Amino acid sequence: MSRIKQLSIFVENKKGELTDVTTLLSKNNISIKSINLVDSEDFGILKLIVDDEKKAKEILDEAGFSLKITDVFAVAIDDHVGSFNDVVSALFQNDINIEYTYTVSNAQNGAFIFKVDINDFQKALQVLSKADVELLEKI
Repeated sequence: MSRIKQLSIFVENKKGELTDVTTLLSKNNISIKSINLVDSEDFGILKLIVDDEKKAKEILDEAGFSLKITDVFAVAIDDHVGSFNDVVSALFQNDINIEYTYTVSNAQNGAFIFKVDINDFQKALQVLSKADVELLEKI
């Protein structure tokens, strides 16, 4: 399937806001697999991939956080020059716009996370599969 659920959480740009989220998740045995925080002067968008997005959403909703669940996909990183370019070029050549991307890594492997328009999601997966890009089921 290759569809990964990402939580996008709106957080105030103030001390302790990130800790509030991570403490809630930790206390409820939810493991963070990926994290990306983008900020502006007043707020940030915290993008998380966790091991139980439904439970995380429920907990964060109850705590008053504004969030949504977004479909993203992950591709394995090949350790050679141009591996990222191969992926983005395949998407570009098939008229698929990348809304954003970020990297994830651990001691064993790495991956790129991609968000594309929901209308192009299946097409993106097909294009990358045909291009022999390894799509990951989870990270």
